[in-house]
Amino acid sequence: MIARTADYKINNTTLRVNYGDITRLTTDALVSSDDNYLSMGGGVSAALLRGGGEVISIEAHKHTPLKIGDVAVTSAGKLPAKYIFHAVTIDYTNMIYASEESIRAATLKCMQLADTLGVRLIAFPALGTGVANFPFQLAAEVMTRTIADYLMGETRIELVTITLFARESVTETDLNQFYERAVALASVSTQSKRLNALLAELERIVGRMNAPQLSKYVAELQTELRASQGVLAERPETIEILEEIQDRSDIKRLGGEVVAVSSQVQDAITWGDKQLEEEVLRTKLNGLLTQLNIQTSHLNRFQIEKAKYGGQLVPPRLETAIEDTNKETLEIEARISIVRKQLIALGAGSG
Repeated sequence: MIARTADYKINNTTLRVNYGDITRLTTDALVSSDDNYLSMGGGVSAALLRGGGEVISIEAHKHTPLKIGDVAVTSAGKLPAKYIFHAVTIDYTNMIYASEESIRAATLKCMQLADTLGVRLIAFPALGTGVANFPFQLAAEVMTRTIADYLMGETRIELVTITLFARESVTETDLNQFYERAVALASVSTQSKRLNALLAELERIVGRMNAPQLSKYVAELQTELRASQGVLAERPETIEILEEIQDRSDIKRLGGEVVAVSSQVQDAITWGDKQLEEEVLRTKLNGLLTQLNIQTSHLNRFQIEKAKYGGQLVPPRLETAIEDTNKETLEIEARISIVRKQLIALGAGSG
């Protein structure tokens, strides 16, 4: 299996999707997927029990029985973590198996518990995809959207990892499908919302400047973004359709337009209003970080496609696309560095 890792920045938190053994991660909280009696008898839960010791099972049984979608907290025993969050994905009492609603509920409760307990690092498996038999592609969509939406709000979590591990009854194809969908959704599921917030901030700033042309530019972008959000709201059945939706949404171009209008607003500030300039620079920085996430998504898409050729006869157009995307990514990173230095020069820090 090819080792892959994809990182996305959502506000101040990194969302990471990778391949690996969750029991070996050094983190604050590990998430387990289990039945309502927390039997820890198979899959991820059994691996965590083997690694952490019987104390985990003893603590877990104090919480049972639970309902599907519930989450119980225990210590992590000998594992390199503080807590295990036991997410219930099967209710054997009522013979209820994992659904979109229960996976979403369990994922959200884990994120909320992390903030309540002061957890900075949390690691998830692909919830419900073992004995609960929840489809990998659907699990990727529900978990990624739920986590990304949560990270758009106030949180102290610094790193959320979704770790994929090959085990009995789980094929490499299953894991690849989860990975491919998750890394695509990690970008598109939040970037339109982020751009919307940035345009609202620019609208407020421009309104204080008496700049009708800039106000018109921002209003036009808001109209275009609403159309883009309608496209991104579609529920794709395959990764190919998801990629087509991302392209059709024109989200990459809109991210660049938001950065461009931020630069125009910055140039229009002539009276030395440091507070206003700081606000514009922070908006520009967030726009560039949004562009970086979108570039990361495109690069991952190309790398995944390249891997399918096994290093043999890779189409030139694919190699060119990877080279161009890497070049654009470096350019965006350089612009991010410049904006951060400008913020520091204003005495505002880099955020």
